[in-house]
Amino acid sequence: MKAGKLVGQAARSMRRYRLRTALMMLGIVVGIASLAILTSIGEATRRETMQRFKNMIGTFDTVMVRPGGGRSRGMPTLVNVPPTLKFEDANAIASELPEIKAVAEMQTAFDVDVKYRDHAASPAVIGVSANWLELRSDAVAEGSFFSDQQDAALARVAVIGPDVRETLFPGEDPVGKTLRVADVPFQVIGLLQSRGAGPAGGSLDNLILIPVSTASRRLFNRDFLTMVIAQVKDPERSTEATYQVAALLRERHHIRPPALDDFTITNPAATMAQVSRAGGTLSKILIGVAIMALLIGGVVIMGLMSIAVSERRKEIGVRRSVGAARGDIVLQFLFESVFVALLGGIAGAAIGWGGMQVATRWQKLPQILVWQPFAAAIVLSVGIGVVFGIYPAWKASRIDPIQALRS
Repeated sequence: MKAGKLVGQAARSMRRYRLRTALMMLGIVVGIASLAILTSIGEATRRETMQRFKNMIGTFDTVMVRPGGGRSRGMPTLVNVPPTLKFEDANAIASELPEIKAVAEMQTAFDVDVKYRDHAASPAVIGVSANWLELRSDAVAEGSFFSDQQDAALARVAVIGPDVRETLFPGEDPVGKTLRVADVPFQVIGLLQSRGAGPAGGSLDNLILIPVSTASRRLFNRDFLTMVIAQVKDPERSTEATYQVAALLRERHHIRPPALDDFTITNPAATMAQVSRAGGTLSKILIGVAIMALLIGGVVIMGLMSIAVSERRKEIGVRRSVGAARGDIVLQFLFESVFVALLGGIAGAAIGWGGMQVATRWQKLPQILVWQPFAAAIVLSVGIGVVFGIYPAWKASRIDPIQALRS
């Protein structure tokens, strides 16, 4: 019998038994929708986490060193870290290690009063070296960043974040204005581009950057650093660079086993890999749950179609008596199973797309179109229709037409 005629008969049977068809589709719809939503949201969450992590650390080709070893807690500031990381350590890392391309120095302080006219704020005040933008992949939206010459000259210049601009300079252009940091005047020479939120959701734009030498000698009066950021020449060798930095600092600080390090080194690439693995494990679990729902939907199709075979014995007997072969009966029921699963897959993909839109807006995640889950959902639904439709189709083809007509 021609395939077109078999398809038409399968479609007529589906229309005739609408309730049964809807029930068979339901499991597939739920499974496919769940798979599409969970996969898309998982990818959106992964990308958002990586972006926030990158906003906080800048680039993944760096090694971050802070003083204090495992004894320090919270964000490193001039108040809560011991004075064990010196400017000389940063110079040694930059000049003595072949794996290191560049080094940025940092002094950080919080709860510093910053004023402009009758406006006041308490942003993070960070002294950084002039190569900060290159190592952090940041950019200046307006004005300019300070130079090595200004850093060496202890210039009182500042580059502010967008949150500071909104607080201290509402409706004004801050470039060229003079604000006071702990009653020390600083001229604003630039405005940073917004970096958004960090991994914990806090703003990364509430800060003021000043030359690190100015911060050390004119503002904080401290000769130690809260962090050193070393950029590696080859990101693939960041682990080796981490070992080299640790060995150099142990030698300079006269640390011998079993003494503990008085510094902590963080490899952002390794940390991000751990975060990605944890997120990937969770995504696999959620996808596994969705696939289980799909398999349950396939079992439902097989069960209901097996019942349908028993109820349609007379129909099968009539078709066999007028010349339909066993292969025709197999194809008809197999087509019905595949069509039910395919329609359920299409409906599930459509519902999954809508659900993904709602979920990403609710969770304030980027709306990322990941087409692979939807394509895989359609293919998977067809496969489920074939696999779980084989037994009912075979069962229908084994019915004796004479006994079926007598029933």
